[in-house]
Amino acid sequence: MGVIIDPEYANIIEKLGDPPEGTITDVMAIRNWADTLVAKSSQAVPWPQGMQESTHSATSTDGTTFDIHRFLPLPVQEDNEAAPKRAVVFVFGGGMISGSVEASRGFIAILAQMSQTQVFAPQYRIAPEHPYPAGIEDVYSTIEWLQSNAQQFNVDPARIIVFGQSAGGALAAGAALMARDKGLEPPLAGQCLRYPMLDDRTTVDESDPRVKYMTWTPPFNDMGWKYYLGGKEKWERTEGSIPYYAAPGRAGALHNLPPAHIGVSSLDLFKDEDMAYAARLAAADVAVEFHLYPGVPHGFDGPHGLAGFPAMKLGKELWENEARWIMKF
Repeated sequence: MGVIIDPEYANIIEKLGDPPEGTITDVMAIRNWADTLVAKSSQAVPWPQGMQESTHSATSTDGTTFDIHRFLPLPVQEDNEAAPKRAVVFVFGGGMISGSVEASRGFIAILAQMSQTQVFAPQYRIAPEHPYPAGIEDVYSTIEWLQSNAQQFNVDPARIIVFGQSAGGALAAGAALMARDKGLEPPLAGQCLRYPMLDDRTTVDESDPRVKYMTWTPPFNDMGWKYYLGGKEKWERTEGSIPYYAAPGRAGALHNLPPAHIGVSSLDLFKDEDMAYAARLAAADVAVEFHLYPGVPHGFDGPHGLAGFPAMKLGKELWENEARWIMKF
């Protein structure tokens, strides 16, 4: 049986084009290419009416100051109930080596609008300039900052959901593990992981027929993990040498974690690791909602240059499933 290709994706494939020459070996070329694609797709998302955006600052574990962007949708502004509201901490993607809140503004704003939830997006530090643990410390510090300032933003500190997209999914899942281990109080309400990049050990045989349809490829993935993990090549990452906060797929115990929502596609390099993580969460008695979207690649809702609103019907389905799940809290 051959590879299933969604008809909408089949029509888009020829328009994608190839990454610029040298991209596979040049981390800055990957960053420029990926950031350009994400920004273009993000800008294609209509800005929600009445959406307010403001910028705040927080201090990370090592004393570094970073920005946090707040996205406040109109439904929350118009809600006259005084009771504190839920909130989302959004962690953008970029393979550990690219990405920014600015490039992802459209995607963040539409999540805030669809889920009727205010969203706080940290401009966390990325590799290779800032390898692990800088990024996850920024994300965890954002959660602590939001709990400490909950009254100012009318946020219920017990209703904070961490949301991670792609590489941001690793940081979100890692922050959930960190929150559990540190005894964060109140604990996180949930973790929403959009095609998360969870395991540095992932590999795919070159003969796998899915490879030619992947938008995020094994060489890109290996480079992202290498720089995030301080320059360590795959063969240097022995068991016990990589903290599971860095690569949550390596975590041995997944008990007592917050409820999870995980969505990934069948042509995504991360499919197997995401399915395995969802299954292990369920085995640890963590409430999990898992969705597998057939015939589409990583970033099928837009971030890999698949411009549209969203790029494909399955992308809209992904967004709707996430928004519905977030609104349960």
